[in-house]
Amino acid sequence: MYITVGRLVRGMVGSEQVTPDKLVELLRKAALPDEGLEHVYVEIDPLGADLVFFLGPRKSGDLDSAACRIASRCLRDAPELRGWRLAAEFSADRLPLLDE
Repeated sequence: MYITVGRLVRGMVGSEQVTPDKLVELLRKAALPDEGLEHVYVEIDPLGADLVFFLGPRKSGDLDSAACRIASRCLRDAPELRGWRLAAEFSADRLPLLDE
């Protein structure tokens, strides 16, 4: 399993208040089974949200693009996130989690 980090920026107009639990729900709903999403951690502040994706092995493609696709799909499909945007690509530094 790997960790990759990204950020969503809240829009200035029309942005609804979204709780961390709701954002986790929306991100999980946006993920496709073969994208390897195992867990999501979210922290929300007045300017946006930090996302931490825990991703397992994928059948094809890289983990960063999977995280970016999940977040982009969520932004596109969730009316609660109207006006929000992805601040930048997900971190290139993926941290492996070691199984004990």
